[in-house]
Order: sequence, then C-alpha cells, then structure tokens
Amino acid sequence: MNLVRNDKSDRHMKFVIVSPRQRGGGAVVLHTLCYLLNQLGQEASIYYLEQNPVRRKKRCPMFLWQVLFTCYDILMSKRVQRDGEEKHLHDPKFIGYVNESIRGCHAYRLPFVGKKTIVIYPEVVYGNPLHAHRVIRYLLYFNQYDDDAFGKNDVFYAYRNIFNDLHFNPQGRRLSLSHYDLNLYKRTNYGERKGTCYILRKGKNRNDLPDYFDGIVIDDLPEVEKVEIFNRCERCVSYDTQTSYTSIAAICGCLSIIVPEKGKTWKDYLREEDKIPGVAYGFSEQELEWARATNGDVIKRYERFNLEAEETVRKFIKECEQIFALS
Repeated sequence: MNLVRNDKSDRHMKFVIVSPRQRGGGAVVLHTLCYLLNQLGQEASIYYLEQNPVRRKKRCPMFLWQVLFTCYDILMSKRVQRDGEEKHLHDPKFIGYVNESIRGCHAYRLPFVGKKTIVIYPEVVYGNPLHAHRVIRYLLYFNQYDDDAFGKNDVFYAYRNIFNDLHFNPQGRRLSLSHYDLNLYKRTNYGERKGTCYILRKGKNRNDLPDYFDGIVIDDLPEVEKVEIFNRCERCVSYDTQTSYTSIAAICGCLSIIVPEKGKTWKDYLREEDKIPGVAYGFSEQELEWARATNGDVIKRYERFNLEAEETVRKFIKECEQIFALS
C-alpha cells in the first residue's frame, strides 16, 4: 500500500483493533484500517485474539488462555524474524506470519485497555474480552449473536449493507474498506490453463457440496500458493458467496464462478450497482459470458478501492469524534 499523508489536524485518538492474523480478507480489512488510522494521525494497534473465544465469559480462564496464545503468537513471529520469510513461505502453520498484505501494524499485547481507548471487534467476537468502555462492532459478515453478546452502548458498523443488522445498527453506519496487494495478486500466466480449483471457506457447511472435488481446495494454502494455483487453473468455483478470493481468482486470470445457494441468484447477494466484474453467479452461459467480458475491469475496481480507502477512514475518524464526544 502506498503511504498516505499524515494529517495531524485530526484529533488524536487511540484504537485497539481485535483481529486474527492475516489469513483471510476480513483480517486484511482490519489491518488496513489500523494502518490508515496511524497514517492519519491516530494511534492504532492490532490485538491478536485467539481464534475462537466464543462465550468464554469467566474472566480468569479467558485471561490465562489468552496469555498462552500471546506467547505462541510471539514465538511464531520471532521464528520468522530469525529464519526469514522464505523458509516458511509454503508452510501452512505460518499463514498470517509471512507474506502479509498489510505490514507495519503494531501489536498490542496487554489483555486490557484504558477507559478512553476505542476497541474495534469484528463480528466473530462474542462479548467484550478486553473489557473496553468504548466499543465498535465491525460487521464484516452476518451477525450470529443475540443481544447478550454485546454491550448496550456498543456502536455498530457494517462492511457492506448486506451484512448490516438493523436491530443493532438502525442508522446503517457503514465502513467499506478494501485493500488488495496488487503486487501479489496479479496475472502471470497468459498461456495454457487446465483444471478447476475450489473455495469453500464460509460455505464449508453447505448441504449442496459435491461428494468429490476434481481439483484442489485452496482454503488453507499460503497466499503465494493460492496465487500460483489461480494462475494455473482455467476455472475457480466458490461455494463461499461472500469471499474476496473470487475476485482475486479473476484478477489472476481464472474464470471465477460463485455457486449461489439453492433458489438464489446474484440479486439475492448484491445490489445492481454492486455486481462484481469478472465473477459469474452460477453456470449459465449468460453469467459466464458476463465474467469473461468484464474480467479486464476487475483490477481497475480494486485500484479504485485502494485509492478511496484513505477518505473512507478519514470520515470514520470524524464520526468517532462525534459518537464518543472526545475532547
């Protein structure tokens, strides 16, 4: 990502953004937010939370579990620093520790925050593990929890309108923030292609999955290998209807196909103006032709998103000043 101008005219705030390592698009969005907040004069860092802290309400056991996870996380980072990224580039255990799309985000290691710190939780986090007084819930996917998972003063933002929960976010606050590492995600093969690769991710529990896949499932592969496979294969078929990897596959030259859930079309997932170039919804010839005809527009779309990210975060900072009435 290109550096943006540090704007000291914005009022200084402190943010801690809870995130997993950069193993998927959601984590990249959270790291992008952290990066841009810092570049715009705020103080922001990433708190790496263990993967599934669901409903662990008792403070002491959760604290001890998080301490163990933090020790593991530091050890993995140190190993990469000691050995160099190249050694671990193709090791699945090190996904998120090498080949990061967003670099330079400071890690926050303490299991608590100050009263004026704004903590941003993605939608997968249940409760308030850092016991923050100022909380933002960032709905990067559909909310899966009821009222008891959140505080009464929590502030909600949705990544896209389709992910918004009107019960918690009737104002429709939105923070659409995209960053794609177009030095990594690019087409290198303009020659022969063979075979099909598959994406399951959030669609792994669908009841319409085939019994057998005639190609590789890319879900748990390192980013470099995903790009290599997207550049080898003729088609990429995704059963996750909401993953950015379908666009990445298209950028790399795949005929990218999302398999809609039974009885649905792309209109059940997107507004007319949001239809994604280079991506087909289903196997109809009309959809496949759309994907082929618009494939060249995919990279332009994400170049535009990368440029718009700074202004999006600047607006978010102003809203935080108003919401939390910071002096």
